[in-house]
Amino acid sequence: MMDIMTRKKRRGKAIASEEITVRIHEESRSGAEFAESMHIGTREYQQDCTRAGKGLGDLIYGVLCDGMGGMEDGEMASRTAAEAFAEALGALKPGCDIADFLVLLAHEVNALIYDLPSQSGQRGASGSTLTAAVMIGGSLYWVSVGDSRIYIIRGSDIACVTRDHSYSLRLDEMVSAGKLSPVDAAEDPRRDALISYLGMDGLEIIDSNRKPFVLEPGDIVLLCSDGLYRSLNDSEILEIVLRHRDNLEECARVLPIYAFDRAHGNQDNTSVVLLRRPLTANNEL
Repeated sequence: MMDIMTRKKRRGKAIASEEITVRIHEESRSGAEFAESMHIGTREYQQDCTRAGKGLGDLIYGVLCDGMGGMEDGEMASRTAAEAFAEALGALKPGCDIADFLVLLAHEVNALIYDLPSQSGQRGASGSTLTAAVMIGGSLYWVSVGDSRIYIIRGSDIACVTRDHSYSLRLDEMVSAGKLSPVDAAEDPRRDALISYLGMDGLEIIDSNRKPFVLEPGDIVLLCSDGLYRSLNDSEILEIVLRHRDNLEECARVLPIYAFDRAHGNQDNTSVVLLRRPLTANNEL
C-alpha cells in the first residue's frame, strides 16, 4: 500500500500535502476493489482514521472511526480502534460466524478504548465512532457504533443501513409516545449528542446485521464519517459516486473534496471507505 498526498488551493490558501490522504492498495488492482480517503477539512487535527484491505480467502473489509473532538485524545482513540479492527478482520478465518465476531470485537475494542491512558489519568476520557463492513463473495456484514454511516449503492439507488446513535433516537421515541412535539424534538440542542460510542463503560447500542446482506455484482458499500453527510445529502453523494464509480480510488478521493467545497469554510474531518463487489464474482457464501 502507498499513500498519495494531493495539493489543492483553498480560497487563496494552499492545503498542506498531508491534509488530503488517499490510500492506494496494490490488491485493488488485481480483483479486490476497495479504496479509502481522508480530508482534514478546516480542523487543526485529523481525528478520523480509516483502514481497508483483503483478508483470508476472498474476504474484503473496511473500517472507519471518527475520534470525538470534545474528549481527550480522540485521534488516539480512532487510530487504536481502526487498527485493532483491521488486524482482527485481516486474520479472520473462513467459516467464522462473522455476525457474532463483529459484535464481540466491538465490545473488546470498546474496553480497549475505555482503558486508554489520558493526560488526566482518568479512564473513559477518549471516544470514537465505529463502522466496519466485511464482504465475502456476495455477502455483506457490518457493525456500527456512533454516528458514522454505512450506505449501499445499487444502480441509481442509495440506502443508509445504519442509525445515528445520537440523542435524536430518544427524542423520536418521546415523539412517538406523545410526550414531545416534533417541533420541540427537531429544535432540541442535544439532538446530535452521541449516546453510544467506543470508549463507554459498557456499550448501550450496537447495530449489526445478523443475516448477511446479499450484494449484487457492482454494488458499492460506502462507509463515511459525519463530515460527509452533514455537507452532502444522500442524493448528492449518490450523484458523485455514480459519476466516478468506474474508478473507485478517484471516487474515494473526490467525495471529501466535494464535501469541503460545499462547507464554505467550516468543515469537519471527512473520511470515506469504498468497497465494491466485482461485476464478475466467482465465489458465494
